[in-house]
Amino acid sequence: MKHVYTRLLSDDELRAHLERGDTITFTEAVKGWQEIERQVERLGFGDQYAVSRGSKPEPTGPRNHTRVSPLRAPKER
Repeated sequence: MKHVYTRLLSDDELRAHLERGDTITFTEAVKGWQEIERQVERLGFGDQYAVSRGSKPEPTGPRNHTRVSPLRAPKER
């Protein structure tokens, strides 16, 4: 499931999402993607999730976001 937040999450809130395999997007209101990345690592999900920073073009200028998404395991043959 996908979720969008305008604030950082507590460890318990983030852990619940990560355990379910959710994708989380933090809007540009949330600064410090490195802090989010460290939190994912500290919670023990660093090898299961990617933290990425991106932007989306808007008429008023690009809108930045940070996404935490599960890594997909390669399909077995």
